[in-house]
Amino acid sequence: MTPIRRRRRPARSVPIAAGLLLAVGPAVIGTAPSARAQSIGFDPADYGRAQLPSRQTTGDAAAYVDQNKGAFEPISELDPKDGLAALARPIGRVDIVLRNARTGQQVGASCTGALLPGDYVLTNHHCLPQSGDLAPVKASILMDYLTLDGKGSRRFEIDPKPVEFDARLDYALARVAGNPSAAYGTVRLSGETVPGNRSMLVIHHPLGRPKVMSRFRCFAMKDQAEGPDLRHRCDTLGGSSGSLMFDASVAGIALHKEGGLDPKDPSSFNKATRLSAILGRSRILSEIAASQGRPVAAAAPAGDAPAGTPPAKTGAAPSPRPADGPLDPAGMNAILRGR
Repeated sequence: MTPIRRRRRPARSVPIAAGLLLAVGPAVIGTAPSARAQSIGFDPADYGRAQLPSRQTTGDAAAYVDQNKGAFEPISELDPKDGLAALARPIGRVDIVLRNARTGQQVGASCTGALLPGDYVLTNHHCLPQSGDLAPVKASILMDYLTLDGKGSRRFEIDPKPVEFDARLDYALARVAGNPSAAYGTVRLSGETVPGNRSMLVIHHPLGRPKVMSRFRCFAMKDQAEGPDLRHRCDTLGGSSGSLMFDASVAGIALHKEGGLDPKDPSSFNKATRLSAILGRSRILSEIAASQGRPVAAAAPAGDAPAGTPPAKTGAAPSPRPADGPLDPAGMNAILRGR
């Protein structure tokens, strides 16, 4: 077949380099260009094929995902004035030292936490456990940990005994000293219902490393079970526990707590607790959300708070936690590792 030759019009001709994918208008075949034209060039050697192969690479994003085994985008690469950078500022790494009451041995653990109005930090209960053999001895939150050398980061002490906690919903709310919110701001909370396939964003410290965000294929699973748990497909690792999950309104709508994603199983998922359930249980958090003008759950969800929950702070009567609860201390390290 004789290839069609373009009529040369000096004022309108658009040369197409072989193999370069380029948005071009009808001027390619000599007709008047259109402002909305979105035809695309291809290598003439591929004419007649159903699939037109791309000769141009997707850049370094795909390579980065492959090399890092996950779609973690470093917060350090954002312009500090970027809206996502501002959203990430109140998120920090929570470091905890725990003592085994039976053996006296001490171990360290790392999670993620978020600053809230009133000098509070929100994280998982299994990060600051209040029952079982492991008890937190000291804790702190490391803010602005963006690079491996820790340059520019600041540490603030956290009271290791939360003012509110619930083992079943796996949340803990603790006081933080030094008023870090004055420098880093606070997150917004929402009790809005999270439907299946809702697109989300997670900002966290996987493996205790510098702060990153997950947004590539980060969404709630279409099929959800009854109850407070939210199944999601956002990439996380150990250390991501306690990270808030944000939606398009840039308000926290769930609290990540447990891994489980299998790259070979599209039906697998990670778990979070819906903020609607937590706000329905927590007096302090529901008051914070209401003051921010966000949706708040109308009624407390079913479920028991662990023994020792301070009733004056939570407004909920404590009751014994089942001995075979899903977040037993023996399994805490496995959860922290994302298993």
